[in-house]
Amino acid sequence: MKAIKSLCLLFCFVILGGIFLQPIPINRQALTLAEQTESTIYDEIDSYLANACYKAHFPAMSITIVNKEDVLLSKTYGDCSSTNTPFLLGSVSKSFTALCIMQLVERGKIDLNAPISTYLSKSNTNNAITVRQLLNHTSGLGEHQNLGNYKIVNKQGEHIYANVNYSLLGKIIKVVSELSYEDYVTQNIFEPLSMSKSAATYEKAKENGLIETYENWFGINTKTAPKFPNSDNAWITPSAGFLSSSTADLGKYLQMYLNGGECIISNDSINKMFYENVEVQANIPYKYGMGWTLTNEPLKQPALRHSGLVETGMSTICILPESDIGIAIAVNTNDYFVGKDMMDRIDWSIVLMLTGDNPNQIKSNEYVTMHILYDLAYFVVLVISILPLCLIMLYKKRLTTGKLWVKISVLIFIHLILPIFILLLPRMFFLTPLWVVLAFVPDMFTTIIISSCLLFIGGIAKTIILIKRKVDMKR
Repeated sequence: MKAIKSLCLLFCFVILGGIFLQPIPINRQALTLAEQTESTIYDEIDSYLANACYKAHFPAMSITIVNKEDVLLSKTYGDCSSTNTPFLLGSVSKSFTALCIMQLVERGKIDLNAPISTYLSKSNTNNAITVRQLLNHTSGLGEHQNLGNYKIVNKQGEHIYANVNYSLLGKIIKVVSELSYEDYVTQNIFEPLSMSKSAATYEKAKENGLIETYENWFGINTKTAPKFPNSDNAWITPSAGFLSSSTADLGKYLQMYLNGGECIISNDSINKMFYENVEVQANIPYKYGMGWTLTNEPLKQPALRHSGLVETGMSTICILPESDIGIAIAVNTNDYFVGKDMMDRIDWSIVLMLTGDNPNQIKSNEYVTMHILYDLAYFVVLVISILPLCLIMLYKKRLTTGKLWVKISVLIFIHLILPIFILLLPRMFFLTPLWVVLAFVPDMFTTIIISSCLLFIGGIAKTIILIKRKVDMKR
């Protein structure tokens, strides 16, 4: 029983340690004036990223930093030869979708305060949700809903991040523009900005040279095909998270914002996207606008940002409006428990270096150490799950002693309640269904399923032995 208790505590600790977001790590030791010369800053960022990419075990990384007119830094690391190589963007795609909506607002085709039923005749919510609420994730829709099952389950007006908001916005763009989402974003953003390596379909992304993608299994990056959505009812649709782009293209995209919208959008609409936002309480409070987050403290200057994560990639775009600098960074793997935290620390470190703070260093053995701890936890869970089968003969011998009701109670707890508890852990503690765990943390999903099956099988074997024993005793 003590072993089982330790198992439960350990398993909860593993999940808790991986899920909770980390605050922005800041080292306030200021750089000297000599170190703050532009050439030195970008040399230092380049050196920092080369080192960080290696220590974080990213297969490939690409970064582009721009100001209004120029490219200040354009570098790749690992197995990536050019900043023109496309990566999957994840939720960075949401800023593009918000931009498309604001274009259509300027053209008089969308009213931000109109109910979405104005544009979607088959809306599940009648007149209860506005376009603005979708943009700000204040619609009340659920985090794991899709276009086939969405409904209001949360308090409207509160920020609850849900991909379905931006899936619906993609549908609105299609209805209003009479173009597919893919055609609209291509014709109205990619082509005018000469973003030739950007795409909204898997086929076009492959044609553009989409980088090979990876998912992480027990600390090992394993090459796998992108999990591109194959239906409108996917949890993450292209308008919510499956655009692809190179960091060179993203640099052009960020320059558009820095230059007041150029031929794409008005500066007034940009300000609405950035600053007509809602408060979000977190470890580090921030505001969420239309496809952008705004963080003030504890940074030396405000940062507009959006990060993205899909099953096989991570990315971040960031604008420092006071410095007129844009940053785009992408990697081609998703390591949810370890690499995701490292990616956050890396992209924030670029902001820190550009604003006069030192970056957060990744320790040489940190990646391996963290994955060993997670793998050890998985191993302990698996060992404890298989032990009942390994000790089945000992169980058979012990049936001759002790009270029957005690044996049955222990059998039910270990082989029925415990495996069900393990299966329900993500849902009970983090409101995360197993299919999300499968997509984003496949090694944990595998551990959960195998452990539960082993416990169930052990229970079935023990039940058969127990029944056979009682039958034999009656003869």
